[in-house]
Amino acid sequence: MKTPTEESYRPFEEAYSFFNQRLFGGELPDCLITFQRQKRIMGYVSLERWVNNKQEYKHELAINPEYFANYPLIEICQTLCHEMVHVWQAKFGTPGRRSYHNLEWANKMIAIGLMPSTTGEPGGDIIGEHVADYILFDGAFKGAFDELTATGFQLTWMDRYPVVRQQTQIISYTRLGKPVQLDSSLSPNKTMEVRSSQMGIAVQTAYPLPYSFEELDAAFTATLSPQLPPALQMVPTTKPRNTANKHKYRCPMCHLQLWGKPELYVICGECNRTLLEIE
Repeated sequence: MKTPTEESYRPFEEAYSFFNQRLFGGELPDCLITFQRQKRIMGYVSLERWVNNKQEYKHELAINPEYFANYPLIEICQTLCHEMVHVWQAKFGTPGRRSYHNLEWANKMIAIGLMPSTTGEPGGDIIGEHVADYILFDGAFKGAFDELTATGFQLTWMDRYPVVRQQTQIISYTRLGKPVQLDSSLSPNKTMEVRSSQMGIAVQTAYPLPYSFEELDAAFTATLSPQLPPALQMVPTTKPRNTANKHKYRCPMCHLQLWGKPELYVICGECNRTLLEIE
């Protein structure tokens, strides 16, 4: 009998291996896949973050489980493949400075059927610090995803307190920018409109509000199904720009921290590694 840990991580190992074969010719190295909850991030790659007692280094590919329940499976896999392109670039190309998505990365995204866009829609810039992407309806990723799900592939475990999101259609686009609805049958059983005071937009939640934890548990259990609801938009897999005057930077090796103005390029004197901007 498999443990919950095996059941929750195994689908991502299978998906990584499958997309590696279909989209990258089986050339990507193994990664250590983790679940990480970071606000407003669906996933990220931290290069050579792990090392074993043989001094073998592995990249960490992190996925945020808070998105599993309220985002469709195709977008979870889309995030996985976005990060796999970063892994590809680390092995075969030249990654951009810090979180910068450069033209080499963008061209590889297009080649596998995901169009980079700073807006998540046609017309956005394809390079930059914070770049989302959208699915090309006639691209390789869409074909590979359809092949994967035809085998019955799905996630087993869901976070009980997922990200609240707006209900909308799942949209992909052709290479000419024509929108194509992927699936109109996916919709939550119960929705409740709530108003965000910070964003000034209406969002949808599958939970009746106000609620107790017990009521939330019951509502989530009642609405959970193998088919996940549609998505709000293509969410960037890098952290949105922080508008505060000071940002936090951390060394990936010794975890030295400092605060400074946005977009600093800082080298740790002890480890000779570039500090990562984390806030």
